[in-house]
Amino acid sequence: MDQMRFDEMLGDVAKHFKQPADIVDAEDLTKQQKCKLLQQWDYDLQLLLTASEENMTGGGTNATATTADTVTQLRNAMKELGVERDPDATGPGKIGSPVDKTANGKTPAERSTGKK
Repeated sequence: MDQMRFDEMLGDVAKHFKQPADIVDAEDLTKQQKCKLLQQWDYDLQLLLTASEENMTGGGTNATATTADTVTQLRNAMKELGVERDPDATGPGKIGSPVDKTANGKTPAERSTGKK
């Protein structure tokens, strides 16, 4: 596939593919292109989910459920292609980062209070 067409797809993956499996099955894409498209779609959906949590999408509960289903499909497609998810390349989320337990296995709050 030529770069210009690929870049167009990358700009709005959901516009060009109905479901993540369509990317995996696309014969005109290289594995690298498929991986990039899946990662971009995952990023876009993380942004959408965060916006919906802030009531900024107007899509309602059904739209959020559909988005969550698509995220699950994306993650499965990425696994199928052997793509490692890069947590630094995902959109913002409400979940946050893992708790830092670097000093004797205690969280920062536990270290400040002396409790465990």
